[in-house]
Amino acid sequence: MKTLAFAAALTLCALGVEAQDTVKHEYEGKLSNIKVTLDFQNAPLDQVVDYLREISGMNIFTDSKVREKNLTISIKVNEISLRSIFSLMLKPHNCDILFKDGVLQLMTKEDVADKTMKMEIYDCRDILYPISNFPGVEIDLGTLAGVVVTPPEDAAGGEIPIEEMVRAHTGGRSWEENQKAVCKMQNGLLVIKNTPEVHKQIRRLLDLLRANK
Repeated sequence: MKTLAFAAALTLCALGVEAQDTVKHEYEGKLSNIKVTLDFQNAPLDQVVDYLREISGMNIFTDSKVREKNLTISIKVNEISLRSIFSLMLKPHNCDILFKDGVLQLMTKEDVADKTMKMEIYDCRDILYPISNFPGVEIDLGTLAGVVVTPPEDAAGGEIPIEEMVRAHTGGRSWEENQKAVCKMQNGLLVIKNTPEVHKQIRRLLDLLRANK
């Protein structure tokens, strides 16, 4: 009986995730495809959100940290996407949108970044050291038995500073401004905690390093 109950719970959980994915896909389409004309002057944020909720049919939730800002919105636009509307309204106030728990949520940028951050480990051992072109080695037979092989002075090469390159060329200022962001090289494994967009940038950088190895 316990096994059946556990299986049923897993099935319900899977169905719930699938339903949320369906709603997320629907909302992404609405954000991109619904065009809106707005003309608000010093209107409370809730008033504008109520209007956008009505015309879009989306469940929209305003986080308490955004409410505490007591935002008033002045916006006059003609036939632009819902996504652009939210960007124009929220980004000047350090806020953004995030689909979570089946609804579109208005949150601070810090909270959006925190909730979308994920940890990944990248194996960089194959690109950690550059390939050197060796002109050959000097062989000294000497007077003792055996052979002494002397490599060129620069044969060892140096470790590619992948961690420094990632910090310099991906993520913008997130490495300094977000205390939860992680970028650390450990024994050839690059440990990263950041947003999905930053992970995409890192993968592109590593692919570029491999292509030019």
